[in-house]
Amino acid sequence: MEKKSSGWRGILPMGGVILGVWLVLLITATQSTFWERDESRYATAALEMETSGNWLYPTFNHELRAFKPVMVYWLMAVSIQAFGPTEISIRLVSAVAIALVCLLTGLIAREFLGSGVWAAAIAGMSPVLILTGSAATTDATLLMFILLSQWVFVRRWLDGPRRWHVSVMAVAIGLAMLTKGPVGLAIPVLTIATALALAKGRSKAGIFAWKLTVAALGGIVIFLAWGIPANAATGNEYWQIAIARYLPKYLFSAMEGHGGQGLIPFLLHLPYYPLVLAVGFLPWTVYLMLVPGSFRRIQPAPEANDWARSREGLRVLLAGMILPTFILMTLMVSKLPHYILPVFPWFAIVVASALRAAQTAPFAATAARRMQWVFFATGILGCLGAAALFLVPWIWVPLQVFRGAGVVMGVLLLVLTAVLLWFSWPDRILTAVKIQLCGMAVLVLAGAFYLLPPLENTVKPAQLLAREIRSQIPPETSVATFGWGEPGMHFYLGAPRINHILDRAVLEDWLAGGGPRVLILNEAAAPGLALPPEGFRLLSTRGGIDHVRGRVIRLSAFLRD
Repeated sequence: MEKKSSGWRGILPMGGVILGVWLVLLITATQSTFWERDESRYATAALEMETSGNWLYPTFNHELRAFKPVMVYWLMAVSIQAFGPTEISIRLVSAVAIALVCLLTGLIAREFLGSGVWAAAIAGMSPVLILTGSAATTDATLLMFILLSQWVFVRRWLDGPRRWHVSVMAVAIGLAMLTKGPVGLAIPVLTIATALALAKGRSKAGIFAWKLTVAALGGIVIFLAWGIPANAATGNEYWQIAIARYLPKYLFSAMEGHGGQGLIPFLLHLPYYPLVLAVGFLPWTVYLMLVPGSFRRIQPAPEANDWARSREGLRVLLAGMILPTFILMTLMVSKLPHYILPVFPWFAIVVASALRAAQTAPFAATAARRMQWVFFATGILGCLGAAALFLVPWIWVPLQVFRGAGVVMGVLLLVLTAVLLWFSWPDRILTAVKIQLCGMAVLVLAGAFYLLPPLENTVKPAQLLAREIRSQIPPETSVATFGWGEPGMHFYLGAPRINHILDRAVLEDWLAGGGPRVLILNEAAAPGLALPPEGFRLLSTRGGIDHVRGRVIRLSAFLRD
C-alpha cells in the first residue's frame, strides 16, 4: 500500500495546488465590484472601522452593526490599511482563508491517504468554495477557524495527547466565535463530541471529552474578552441586538425568506442540503459513485497499524465531522448554501479516498465501468451547458449584454468537454480528474473575465453610479437616497453617512436644508417629482436590474453645491 509522502516530495505539490487555488480566487475577486447586501455591508463596515479608528465594534452607515462579531471586520480593516480601500484588499481575507482551508484539508488527507494533493485540489475547485473564497463575507474565515479546531482534534486522534492541543483548539474556537458567534462554538464541539462518541474510546484521542470542555470554555473566554467591553461601550445595545433580537430570528425563523416558515414548508425544505451538496460540489459529487459504497469502503493508505488510522477509524472520524453539521443545519428554519460549508473539506477527503480505491483491487474494474457513465453524463451536461450559454442571452432580452460572452464561454465549455472525453478513458480516472481540475480553473477565470464585466453594467447601477460621482462631491456633503435603500453605494462613496428617505414630506424637508447636498433617486419611486429638484444639477444616471428584487431600475444623482 502507498505510504505517506514526506519531505519536499509531499509538500511541494500540495503547496503548488494551494497557490494555484489562491491565485484563481484572487484574480476572480478583482473582476467585479461588491454585490449588494452582504458584501457591501461588510466592506463598508470595515472601511468605517479603519477610517474612524474605532476597532472595538463594527458600524454600518455610522450606526452599530451588531448582527455579527468583530473578527472579519478586523481582518478586512487591516487589509485596507495595508493595500488601500479596494475590492481586492477586502476580498483578500476570504481568498487567504480558503487557501488555508485547502492546506488543512490536504494535511488531514495526507495522514490517512498518503497524499493530500487530491483532497486539497478538489476542495479548492468546488463551486461553493470558489464563490466563498472570492466574496467579502464571514463564511470563508469561519470555515478556516472551524477546520483548524478539527485539525487539532485529528492530531489528537492520531498521535495521542500533546500539550498544545487544548490551547490551540481554544484559540481556534474563540476566533470562530469572534467571526460568527455561537455557530463557531457549536460546530466544533458537536463534530468532535460525535466523533468521540462513535469511537467509544478506541482512538488515541482517548478521554478527550473533558479537555474539549476546557477548550470550549477557553474559546468562550476569548470571545467574552472582546464581547464584554464592546457591549459596555455600546450601552448594552450590542447584546440586546445580537442575542435578544437577532439570535431567536436566526434559530426559529426563515430570515429574509431563506427557508420555509411553518411545518409544511419546513418539511419541503428537508432535502435542501443534499441538493446543495450535489450541485455545489460538482463535478466531484459524481466520483462518489465510482466505488460501490464509497463511504463504507473508504480506503486509507497506510497499513492499519492502529485503529485510528484504519478504515473503520477514518470512517468514524468522517461521520463525526459530517453528520452533526448536516443534522443541525437541516433542523434550522433558515436555509442557505454556506451553512454547510464545514462538510465540504471532509467530502473532498471522501472523494480523494474514492479515487484511491478506484485504482486498487477489488474496485478498479467496477470503477472503470462506472467511469463510462461519468463520461457520458459529462458530455451531455457539457453540451447542454454550452447550448444554454449560446441561446439564453438571445432569447431573454435582459441578458442580451451576455451574447458575446455567452458565445465565448459556450465554445470554451465545448472544447473542455471534448478534451476530457478525448484524453480520458475509463481506466485513466486520475487523468480525467486532472483535466476537470484544470477545466474548473479555466472556466472560473474565463467567467471572471467574460461574464462579470457585462454583469457589472447590468446589475450594479448603484455601485457604478457611486463610483462615478464620488470625485464630483465636495467634502462634507450631505448624502440622501429616495426610493433606494440597498447598501451597495456606501463603500464607493467613501462610506459617508447616508440618509435613506422613504417619505415624500421628509424628502422635501431634506431638499430645503442648507449646505452641499447629493440626492440619489430611484426615478420609479418619485412620480411627479420635478427633476432635477430646484437648485440641484444632474451629476450622472445609471440604469440596470435590481438583482435583489428582480426589477428594472434607473438611479440618478443630483448635486447642490
